[in-house]
Amino acid sequence: MLLDPGMVTWARVVLLQDRPRRYELVQAYRIMTTVRPDVYRPRLARALGDLVDGFTPAAPAGAVEALLDEAATALLTWARDLISAKIDVLTEVVTRQRRRRVVDDGPGWDLLAVAVALEEAGRADAALAAVEELIAVERGRRVLPGGRLGIALLHCAGLLERRERSHAAAPLKAEGLRLLSAAGQPRSNAIAAKLTGTPPTARTPKAGRGVPGTHRTPMPSR
Repeated sequence: MLLDPGMVTWARVVLLQDRPRRYELVQAYRIMTTVRPDVYRPRLARALGDLVDGFTPAAPAGAVEALLDEAATALLTWARDLISAKIDVLTEVVTRQRRRRVVDDGPGWDLLAVAVALEEAGRADAALAAVEELIAVERGRRVLPGGRLGIALLHCAGLLERRERSHAAAPLKAEGLRLLSAAGQPRSNAIAAKLTGTPPTARTPKAGRGVPGTHRTPMPSR
């Protein structure tokens, strides 16, 4: 895709601002994903989540759903490309997450996307390690984000069940469902739900459109 150099310049100026408007930040990241998709796709997903969380309850549901789909697709595309290009992808993503966590309490959905993509690629051990790291990240927050932790726990439980480890999965599933039953979950949690197929809340489980290619099938124990 050929871009007007002026658009790239505009995007870079926006990214240099201390407090850019949320919608302008999304637009800037959309532009920059055409320049460096490996760098900017996770940032676009995060900006889309922040944008959605800032909407009022009156925001059109279709528009919100489209933005959440865009965020989940950006993350999963990034994770699949990363895994196809590198061997030790987990170490790289974990290192970046731990460095970011020093100054940022935002969600670690890039780790979740990597876990999903690793399982798709048949690397079940690495997928489990990725989601276990995500659980450790969420438990270590200054303020425990129950919904985000709940989604991570349920995905970990699903991974274990698909490897015929239901006994180990049971307490994780119980804790995850309890956390997701709480009210007040941010809309952006639906990004993770779309990645994993987990309902965004335990009280109102409903199937979203999801992200193409995220259907998980049982995998043999390794």
